[in-house]
Amino acid sequence: MFRSITPLMRSDAARIEDHLIRLCTDDRSLRFTAGLVTDETIRRHVSAIPFERDLVLGFVSQRGSVFGLVHGCVFTAAGRTHVEAAFSVDAAWRGRGLATALMQALTVCIADRVDDKGATVVGSCAARNLPMRAVFGHAGMTLRREDDEFHAHGVVRPSLAMAA
Repeated sequence: MFRSITPLMRSDAARIEDHLIRLCTDDRSLRFTAGLVTDETIRRHVSAIPFERDLVLGFVSQRGSVFGLVHGCVFTAAGRTHVEAAFSVDAAWRGRGLATALMQALTVCIADRVDDKGATVVGSCAARNLPMRAVFGHAGMTLRREDDEFHAHGVVRPSLAMAA
């Protein structure tokens, strides 16, 4: 039915676009924490992803379609590596733990890349986005509510392989 989680590259941009464009209006709003998100907005977003820096992972069907995606946007703040996590899963695949599996895979990738200071993982979601809140909670992230949003915060330590 599907392979394991796959790292996605710039050459996968069209498949990532197709996945995000398949999201309904409400799902797009939740994924991008924005009001109306057009197809053109999605195309611009995907074309601007710095694949050489960021962590982009997905579930890919045997036919090559992306049906689950995590984008870990990597940046530095206060001298420390941060990764902002954003998720999407096709409606037909929800409720099967795919986002949780993507979060776990993202955490492993982060742990393999960071120095001995580790990295801060952040995310945000609308208060009504219970599945995303659950994903952050399962990852052991601290959730803090601000108005109609929840902000998640966690720390990832370097993997044992990197520490050796």
